[in-house]
Amino acid sequence: MKRLHLWAILLISIITIITCALWPSDTAEYPTVPSVYGFGLPRPEPIEYAPEPGHVYMVTVDRLTLQDMADHPDLFDEITDSAALGLMSVGVEGGLIADNTYASIGAGAPINASGTGTHGLCEWELLQGVPANEIFLQRTGFIAPDGAVLQLDIARIKKISEANRYSAIPGLLGTVLQDNHVAVSILGNADNSEKSARPAVALAMNKDGLVQSGDVSDNLLINDPSFPGGVRTDYDKLLPLITKHRKNPGFTVVELGDLERLDILGNFLEESIIQDNRRETLARMTSLVTRLLEQMDKEQDLLLLVSPTPRGNFVPSTNYITPVMAIGRSIESGLLTSPTTRRPGIIRNTDLAPTVLDFYNLDTPSLMYGRSMQVIGTDQNVTRLSSLYGQLEQTSQSRSPVLHNYVLALLILVLMSLAAVFMPRINILLPVLKPLLLAVMAAPVALLLVTLLPHGTLTMLVLEVIALTLFITSAIILWQENQANDLDAFIIISLLTSLFIVVDLFLGAPLQKNSLLGYDPIAGARFYGIGNEYMGVLTGSTIIGTTALITRLGTCQRKAILAGIGLYYFITLYAIAAPEKGTNVGGSLAGAFAFLVTFLLLAGVKFNFKTILKTASSVGLLLLLLIIYDLQRPLESQSHIGRTASLILQNGPGEIINIIYRKISMNIKLIKYTIWSRVFLASLASLVILFYRPVGVMQHIHSNYNDMFKGFIGVTAASIIALIVNDSGVVAAATAMIFGAPPLLYLVIRTRLPHVQ
Repeated sequence: MKRLHLWAILLISIITIITCALWPSDTAEYPTVPSVYGFGLPRPEPIEYAPEPGHVYMVTVDRLTLQDMADHPDLFDEITDSAALGLMSVGVEGGLIADNTYASIGAGAPINASGTGTHGLCEWELLQGVPANEIFLQRTGFIAPDGAVLQLDIARIKKISEANRYSAIPGLLGTVLQDNHVAVSILGNADNSEKSARPAVALAMNKDGLVQSGDVSDNLLINDPSFPGGVRTDYDKLLPLITKHRKNPGFTVVELGDLERLDILGNFLEESIIQDNRRETLARMTSLVTRLLEQMDKEQDLLLLVSPTPRGNFVPSTNYITPVMAIGRSIESGLLTSPTTRRPGIIRNTDLAPTVLDFYNLDTPSLMYGRSMQVIGTDQNVTRLSSLYGQLEQTSQSRSPVLHNYVLALLILVLMSLAAVFMPRINILLPVLKPLLLAVMAAPVALLLVTLLPHGTLTMLVLEVIALTLFITSAIILWQENQANDLDAFIIISLLTSLFIVVDLFLGAPLQKNSLLGYDPIAGARFYGIGNEYMGVLTGSTIIGTTALITRLGTCQRKAILAGIGLYYFITLYAIAAPEKGTNVGGSLAGAFAFLVTFLLLAGVKFNFKTILKTASSVGLLLLLLIIYDLQRPLESQSHIGRTASLILQNGPGEIINIIYRKISMNIKLIKYTIWSRVFLASLASLVILFYRPVGVMQHIHSNYNDMFKGFIGVTAASIIALIVNDSGVVAAATAMIFGAPPLLYLVIRTRLPHVQ
């Protein structure tokens, strides 16, 4: 590529970056405020409850959105002014429906209860002419007490749960409360004209499918001809029942189903009718909550307002994650967080059950995957959350199209490069293959750094990523032309990528939290540390960068260079593994094995069965030390390394089988459905093919780039181990191969076609 062209690309990319950075952001719906990701916010404080706490009220409102709160401050300000607010990421097994979201809150773990919400009944109600208590006795063998509320499908829920990826006990929250003599009751429903809907019963029930008292019947509904469907919640009748036992310790779940009823009928309603009725419903709901707060003892009681089920067909925003609110004892205005997420303003639905148990000074069972919520004292909470939600939504919506096209380009480039190696007469694209191979290697660091720039739209974000990638690639090629060494490009791109990721981890991963190649809180797979995408990138870039460096420097001061590489491997591994940094268990195992293999190869150690056994033992020792360290920390500070170990210790070796099953199931699913699997398989296939054909090319690479050749072995080892030990290992395996296949193909093209510049 001519220098003039390179300088032109460099200049255009700089102009694009500056233009995008200065362009007005089109985010009026989500106003920009100091980011809750940033530094300067106080540390979260655990909620300290009274020695003799009172009542917990959990009011559930499906289809409630953060935008409702922002659009109707006249309705919500009186409530939110004294509340701690947050966004709730929802994790379930099965579909994202109310049956599963409510049951998951009650279990404190992702669970599947699909199709059971219609069979939550008061013990005296009839189902097909038969009293519910008789059906309950027939199905469970238990006699229901008078006034109880029953989940008639409890046996089915248990059977479905046996096939879950997570070990979970349906109704665990209700069971622990009942065992500790805390009264549990439930009121309200989401019944509509077509069927009954009582998913909240699965939230309040115990493991036998029983709630001690309550009313989920149509007694709490009122006929209202002006409301779509003709029936809605009777708030005036509901309030006295909620506060009936307010002076006694207890847990009361209140289901308000009017927004759900509107959503179901949305196809039959004009948009203006939907929005008018939403506002009227929100007014009734906030009036109920306000009156409840007036009757609560705010020194003793706690109110949790949650929206268990996200999305919806006719909500005024995409509503991927839902608002949650805590008011009452020891709660100050601020943002909610939890040790589960370590993100200001974000909690998991599995954090609600531990919060209720913590209110009563009860320990959280090991089979609950969440932790008690904490509060970060700050103001402008709705505005801050709106800004946060805008960032999360943009990242989530941009992630799939951007990464899909990047992975597709990477896949096509690998195939084109293989074609160029085997068919050198097809030389029309050869001059651009080498810079394109460098560009796909530069893309991960561009996706990391682009988070430092403002971007209001997907188009702006894509332009910034492309500009950064072109800037990095063209700058490196210009440098390389002056140095006349192909390895400089690999050294700069790889070590630059590795260093930025490591530094980001030591700073708390502020860039990864917003990167499209990072993790997505809306999906809820990870909230902190290093995700599998960047874990693979970090491992691959570190190995290729260091092996290219030692190849470039030759034999000069080899021992000192090896010592430096070993130290950097240790620092990188610490960044991946440490509970306060990357806290990626699978990544720490894959990284430890790959770094150790690469370092031993560089040190001239001959590999045999004994060497492999020692290497595996060293990796196992590292994992053991991580577990012991994390287990010594307070429960609320433990990462998932320690929580997983605790789960195994308490539930026995069988839990290991569940973990293995979960990892295998996830990898099989991803191999079938994610495009990352194509990249991994294509990259692995290209390495295998090049080992055999063209004849002699790999021997040439091995002879002329001996140390870097060992790096390719290390990257391959990292990919395979990452595939085996991670839940979404195929993603980590593929991203590690970004620094395996492209540089090898680059060198092969250079070897086979030395005339191509």
